[in-house]
Amino acid sequence: MILLNLAFVVLLLFSAKMSVLSPERAILSSYPNYAFVPLAFLNVFLLLYWAFRRSIWFLLSLLPLLVCLPEQKAWFPFELIKEQAKGGQTIKVLTYNTMQFAGYQANFKQNPNPVLNYLRQSGADILCLQEAGYSFDKKLLEKNTIIAALKDYPYHSLEIIQSSKYRTGNLWVFSKHPILKSGRLPFKSQSNASHYCDVKIGQDTLRFINNHLESNKLTKEDKSLYKTIVENPDRDNISQVAEKLGRKLGQAARLRAPQAETIASFIRESPYKLVVCGDFNDIPASYTYRRIKKGLQDAWSQNGRGLGITFHEKFYLFRIDYILHSPELRSYGTKVDHVH
Repeated sequence: MILLNLAFVVLLLFSAKMSVLSPERAILSSYPNYAFVPLAFLNVFLLLYWAFRRSIWFLLSLLPLLVCLPEQKAWFPFELIKEQAKGGQTIKVLTYNTMQFAGYQANFKQNPNPVLNYLRQSGADILCLQEAGYSFDKKLLEKNTIIAALKDYPYHSLEIIQSSKYRTGNLWVFSKHPILKSGRLPFKSQSNASHYCDVKIGQDTLRFINNHLESNKLTKEDKSLYKTIVENPDRDNISQVAEKLGRKLGQAARLRAPQAETIASFIRESPYKLVVCGDFNDIPASYTYRRIKKGLQDAWSQNGRGLGITFHEKFYLFRIDYILHSPELRSYGTKVDHVH
C-alpha cells in the first residue's frame, strides 16, 4: 500500500508541475496536467485512509497536496465565504465564446437569437466575445442586426480574424464605457487572435485583452472516441484514442505556447491595470494558463466554487475560459452561466 501511495504521489507532483515547461521544448509537458484532478482525489482518499488508521503515513499524501495547493486552487477552488463588493467603482465583465452567435442564427422578435438574448439580459458593462462572427446572408445574422440588438453598448471594437464572401469570424468587445484605443496583438494564426481595448471607466483607464487561442481542433469523431473509452475502457481502445488525441493536443499546445508568450509580454508592458479574458482553449495550470496569469489574479480561483466547467461536450468537461485581472482590482461573484 505504501508503494502504491508513493506512486500516486509521484504522479500527482508530475501532473501538477510538469506544465512549467514549454510544449515547444518538451511536448510531453502538455499531457500530465489533464490527470491532476483524479490524482488529487486519489491522494486525498489515501490521506484519509492513513489518518483513519492513525498512521504517520498520512503525511505521504498530505505534504504533496500542500505543495500542489496553487494548482488545486486553479482547478478546483472552494471559497466558503463569498465576498461582496465594498464600495468604489464596480463593473460587470462577461466573456463568452458565442460559437458564431449560435451558428449565425437570425434574430427575430418572435424567434430571438439565444446568444443575443442572453447578452442583452446579462447586465454586464463589458462584453468580451470570441467566435463572434456575422453573416452576409440576409436570411442569417448580419452585422447591423448584432449592433442593433446590443444598442445598450454604444461603444464596440471589432477584430476580424477570418472573412469570406459568406461570413466572418471575429473577436468583438462591446462596452457601456468609452473605448479610447484598440488593436491586435502580433502573433500569427489563421483562425485565432488576441485583441486589446483601453476603456475609460470613471477617472480610470483599464486595458481589456480579449483572447481566442489555438484550438485543439477535435472533431465529432474524436469526441465520440473519447466517449467510447469512458464507456468501454479496454486496452486497445485506450491505446488507439490516446495516440490520436495526444497528437492533436500536443500540436495545439505547441502553437499556443508562443501565443501565450506574446500575451504575457504585452501584459508586462501595459501602462494600465488589466482584465485578461477569453477562450484560452487550455486547462487550468497548463503552460498557457501559467504564462498568461503570471502577476495576475484568476477571478474564478479567487471567489468561485468547484471546477467551473466552461466546455462540456460528450464527457469533455474542462474550464478553458478565464477572467484574469491585475491584483489591484478585486473580483466578486464570479460564476459560469448556462445559455440555452
